[in-house]
Amino acid sequence: MVRLRLTCLLFVLFLNYFAQSQQVAVVLSGGGAKAFSHIGVLKALEENDIPIDYIVGNSMGALIGALYASGYRPDEIQVMLTDPAFISIENAVSETRVSFYQHREPNASFARIPFYIKNGLRFDLPFKMYDLQYIDFRMMSVFASATAAAHYNFDSLMIPFRCIAADIDSSRLLTLKKGNLSKAIRASMTFPLFIRPVEIDGNMLFDGGIYNNFPVDVACQEFQPDFIIGSKAIRNFSKANPDDVVSLLQNMLMQKADFSIGSSDGILIETISGDESIFHFARINEYIDSGYVAALRVIPELKKKLPHSHSKTVVAEEREHFKAKEPDEEVSEVKFEGINELQQKYFRQILGLKKQSGFNLNTMYSHFVKLHRNENIKSVYPSLTYYPHNKGSVLELDITQNDPLAVEIGGYISSTGINEGYVGLDYMDLRKTARHLSASANFGTFYNSVAAMGRIEFPAKVPLILQLNFSSSRKNYFSNARFFFEDQFPAYIIIDENYAELAGIIPSGQDGLFTLGFSNLNMSYKYYPDNYFSRNDTSDISNFYFATPFVEYEYETLNRKQFASRGKYLLIGFNAYFGTEHTIPGSKSHGETEIKRNLGFYSLVLRYQQYWKLTSPMDIGISIDMDITGKPILSNYISSLLISSPFEPLEFMKTKFLESYRAPSSGGIGLTTVFELQRQFEFRLNGYCYVPYQKILLDSDGRNGRLSTPFSYQYFAGSAQLVYHPPIGVISASINYINQPGSKFGFLLNLGYLLFNKSRFYR
Repeated sequence: MVRLRLTCLLFVLFLNYFAQSQQVAVVLSGGGAKAFSHIGVLKALEENDIPIDYIVGNSMGALIGALYASGYRPDEIQVMLTDPAFISIENAVSETRVSFYQHREPNASFARIPFYIKNGLRFDLPFKMYDLQYIDFRMMSVFASATAAAHYNFDSLMIPFRCIAADIDSSRLLTLKKGNLSKAIRASMTFPLFIRPVEIDGNMLFDGGIYNNFPVDVACQEFQPDFIIGSKAIRNFSKANPDDVVSLLQNMLMQKADFSIGSSDGILIETISGDESIFHFARINEYIDSGYVAALRVIPELKKKLPHSHSKTVVAEEREHFKAKEPDEEVSEVKFEGINELQQKYFRQILGLKKQSGFNLNTMYSHFVKLHRNENIKSVYPSLTYYPHNKGSVLELDITQNDPLAVEIGGYISSTGINEGYVGLDYMDLRKTARHLSASANFGTFYNSVAAMGRIEFPAKVPLILQLNFSSSRKNYFSNARFFFEDQFPAYIIIDENYAELAGIIPSGQDGLFTLGFSNLNMSYKYYPDNYFSRNDTSDISNFYFATPFVEYEYETLNRKQFASRGKYLLIGFNAYFGTEHTIPGSKSHGETEIKRNLGFYSLVLRYQQYWKLTSPMDIGISIDMDITGKPILSNYISSLLISSPFEPLEFMKTKFLESYRAPSSGGIGLTTVFELQRQFEFRLNGYCYVPYQKILLDSDGRNGRLSTPFSYQYFAGSAQLVYHPPIGVISASINYINQPGSKFGFLLNLGYLLFNKSRFYR
């Protein structure tokens, strides 16, 4: 009897020892936004004392797994990854936003094509990628201390960890187990053609899901666990949708994953997710909840198969012990890679890095933003390495320069018959100073122009920029007179504007600038007093020559150059005009004499736009325009209107000479509501009220102009627009309303951007 009891006791002790010695690996699949369900899975496992001895992940699963392996709690991971300041991939498909003091004036281009001439002519076709550079810095900040505490060995993290990446040069899957943890995660997340790849040990690496999106075999090979918990966030891709680029690429590039555990020693947690794109980050909180619920369903079965537990107290102690080994995040030195010594000196000056001590990561983040938004930089990848003997970290910034030469092409086609083309050429040269040269041409039925710009930037923490601008443009309202709205106003009007200006620019933060400059300006107008003229008649000609000093403050964070829905724009400018008028009457101006006289007046302008998000599908914006000028009444009614400031908040108004929306001084206010129908589609409602301070009226003689009493007129304009934002350009259809004699409504269909060179006179 005693022998039987002893045998039973030994058997129980053996089973208990065997149960406690079971090693558990958690495998997290990729899945983009849907992989956020892994956070919920880890939360449920930890709450229920399920042991986790190893973690293996791919892509977004690698990011979440690495955070957990580095000692972050599931709730901390959720707060971190749902913070738009950390991860905002959905809104990252856009042109890289440069610092405003380096910005190019908005133009009609819809494609920018870099090319090289050093080793023979070679073009790079433009392709918009998701910009993860801010995420790169955040990931570096999050993982730097944990990586240093583990001595750059993933086995020495709080929980041993592996992630995978694809080396497409050798067509093989790599298992990453040491080195820079944030860089390894970033490589595993690099979806081909959508995210810029990173290089590790000379290998250009991409998402491991190309070969294996559910690396159970990697967990078995690396750790030989006794039990595997697999978290599946995404199904294998369905049949490719010919209209969905992501769907096509997934099926072309990614192998079908085997989501089975492969043995009875494991369990699969499958989160139910919808059919949305893997880049649908608007639903990440729902995915987290779904993962939590899916894990809770299998907890009873897990507890049967894993009789031993890992209590929350033990896990908390392990976290505290690991965190205690992490060094401080102070940056003792900054190094630049990928650029020469003169260029390094330029960047050190604009970042204020003359002294190399005492930088914290918050300070370095503001420096990183400056680099990311510098027009000379295509990409910058940060790495933070801790050196125990120096008790400090070295921040290495690997910079890839922008291509020095680029061609821009674009244009505009509309149902009104206005067709415009645009071509531009850019050249950038970065040495101890930064130089930028550009030239462009607009050509078409209504607007023709050539422009050039030269800029030199003297680097400092607050740099100084000297910029020279030249522009020669013509608007021919006669060619546009028969389209869209029927207009009784004189159809033959041609406006030529030519100027050269020199300006000094000082930045105000990343999004503002102060400009002080001087312009030599010529305005030339050709017009008839009415529509009753023949080819034998000659037009009136008014020429104005001005010396124009000006000072401006400008601020912009708008998300698009046309049809913006987020951000802010502000312009406050003062221009003084000193010059002469020379008017030559035409054949229909009977009894009029040639006029030569001196003119002097001022112009104070305010332009303001701002948009706010009200709800998930709706944004609202307001605009304010104010012109206070000393522009005089000239020798005739039409020339007085021509020098007056136009109110043109809607695109089509820029192509019409609208008598009611011009006055020497005026104010306008507008309200825009934007409904986001889908990611690329939006519906816009625009309404504007325009009030001239004193309207220019036609005198009883039918020739001269006079001013009305103040605030005695007001005019309205509005439109309903359906706008589509494809990868290149923009398409819109609109119904428009303006206050004017004759037809007040019109329909307009546009393809491309209706943008003209900056006017110095109509600012």
